[in-house]
Amino acid sequence: MYSHQELQRLAEALGGLPVLACRADSPAGRAGVQYGDVLLVVNGVRTTDWCAFIEARRLRSDMMSVEVFRDGEHLRFEVELDSGAAPSPADVLAEVLSKNVIPLAPEEAW
Repeated sequence: MYSHQELQRLAEALGGLPVLACRADSPAGRAGVQYGDVLLVVNGVRTTDWCAFIEARRLRSDMMSVEVFRDGEHLRFEVELDSGAAPSPADVLAEVLSKNVIPLAPEEAW
């Protein structure tokens, strides 16, 4: 398993986004996305940064086609999106804090 720092470096080298956590009950978690994956493509769009991810995510409201790099392999998932409202950022932050997950400071990420 990669450390946060190793995963961040791998994602940068691959031109993708690191998956540092994935809620098991989220659409991505149910589809199979997990910690340690590097998100490369969403809905046919390369996800080199979070702006690209957000734009790609907006292309569809029902499904999200996702390509990740995991353990030397490229995997594809079809993520069926929930029709209900997404959890609020405050709820997600409270969950992260309750699990003692500390985001990396910029100087620690490299």
